[in-house]
Amino acid sequence: MQPIRIEEVDKGRDVYYLSLEQVDNTHDTLLFYTNHSEVFAYIEDELVYSLEAAESVFGRTPGAMWNTIILPTDAAEIRIEVAMVYPELAKQDVEFELGNAINMYRQIMDGCVWELALATAIIIIGIALFLYWMLVFNKINKQRELLYLGFFAIIFGIWNFGETQFAVFMFDNRAFWSYLAFTCLMTMCLPALFFFREFLEVEDKYLYKGIGLYIGLETVITQLLHITGIMGVKETANYTMVSIVLILIYLFYGIIVGIKKRKNTRKITVNIIGLLILVITAAIDMSSYYTNIQDAQKVAKVGFLFYAILLGIETTRTAKERLQEEQKMELIKEMAVKDMLTGCYNRNAYNEDVQQLKKLDGIQIIGFDLNDLKKCNDTKGHLAGDKYISDAAHMISDVFREFGKVYRIGGDEFCIITKGVSQERFEKKKAQLKTAIGHYRLDHPDSGFGIACGFATYDAKTDTNIENIRHRSDISMYENKKEMKAQN
Repeated sequence: MQPIRIEEVDKGRDVYYLSLEQVDNTHDTLLFYTNHSEVFAYIEDELVYSLEAAESVFGRTPGAMWNTIILPTDAAEIRIEVAMVYPELAKQDVEFELGNAINMYRQIMDGCVWELALATAIIIIGIALFLYWMLVFNKINKQRELLYLGFFAIIFGIWNFGETQFAVFMFDNRAFWSYLAFTCLMTMCLPALFFFREFLEVEDKYLYKGIGLYIGLETVITQLLHITGIMGVKETANYTMVSIVLILIYLFYGIIVGIKKRKNTRKITVNIIGLLILVITAAIDMSSYYTNIQDAQKVAKVGFLFYAILLGIETTRTAKERLQEEQKMELIKEMAVKDMLTGCYNRNAYNEDVQQLKKLDGIQIIGFDLNDLKKCNDTKGHLAGDKYISDAAHMISDVFREFGKVYRIGGDEFCIITKGVSQERFEKKKAQLKTAIGHYRLDHPDSGFGIACGFATYDAKTDTNIENIRHRSDISMYENKKEMKAQN
């Protein structure tokens, strides 16, 4: 529906005159879209519709809005005044549509399906990356780029949702959604900066901190300006655009450093492609704030989504490769400190843990020795001897695991370094071990299976090192061995 004429009252304030000759019972609704503009509609100088900017913590803008006016069938003309809240921005072209309300609403909803799908996809990607990091890397605090990219995608997706025609049409408080959009735009800058630093493995000291400081201050100060009503969201957009430009500069810097240091070429390639996409889409998106071109924002968001998907795929792949590499390193490390036959910690692990003990106060040693292992090896062979050692190690671990690590420090010698164990508690565990040995002998009557154990606590008067404690534990253990042989 074309206006009869348009009058420019002053900068940012236009008056549209529309003929109502085509209005009838089936075409009685006027629909038009405005962005950050006040609207006043008059029929014969009587105000029939208004959209005014109200002062609130969310700013003084009505935000983006679909304006709906039910028209009378007996009027000849309607006058609509559109006044931009921010006249310094580019003039927006208002398009009017006359028709049936239900049909026009359905058309709007049908047209925003892909926007909703786009916003939902971004949020899902962000949540998936966040959950993947929480489940796989949180405990070891590694691959934080996944966490930062997840936060960035979630915030970016919420921003997308607030800007969809669905949100514009469904939610009346457009000032809030406009405020939310700018808040998201500001807050997504920090996780983006953190992500690029982690992902590209940039090791700078000053540029990263300087950009982060600016973004942090810009976010806090602009929010204060919004809340106090000193400046609106559109008026502070330039400061946020500076943050985006600084992040692009940092991304460019990271790529150049990576190329010079010959780092992961796949990452560099992905980010070169992404940098080109971001430069183009950021320029388009920035221009949309000043030109009010909705299609420009759509193009920019698709570009951002494409780059987010690229980064998500590459980051996940890199994280998986690093996890596999770390698992290999952990396996190698474990093989260095674990006894392969029994699964207990070996002498290397024992020596390493002993060296890390700063004080001996309260340290206790529980020592173990297997009875007649040599006889088992000589009469039944070394396979039977290995089974004897393995079964004994599992039994010791099952009974005494709550006291600490079980070390195999010799062929048939085991020990535990512990603390805070009373003599009474040790005796209870010793009795449990005796019961377990008895059950084992019932199933293996010819095994000669037996485990002697001893216990000693640090004594400042006699012990100068941990080996003194272990020696007294051995004395206690040999006494137990004599008792066992006497009973047999």
